[in-house]
Amino acid sequence: MDSLKPHLPKISNEDRTPLIDVLLELLAWQQKQIDRLEQEILKLKGETTKPKIKSSKMDKDSAENGDAENNCRI
Repeated sequence: MDSLKPHLPKISNEDRTPLIDVLLELLAWQQKQIDRLEQEILKLKGETTKPKIKSSKMDKDSAENGDAENNCRI
């Protein structure tokens, strides 16, 4: 997956034909499919690129307060 992406040369308007336009659209569609499938693979492996969200500090504070209340009871 780490192979270099080939560089497409600049195609002048006079060299563009309907066939070339269709092929360029096909390449763009294929790249979108590849990107989508790579994301799906990462998701299935559990290696998503989502940012990790830290847990809330309120949970710790409420747990500490709950422990203090339990210690006060006789």
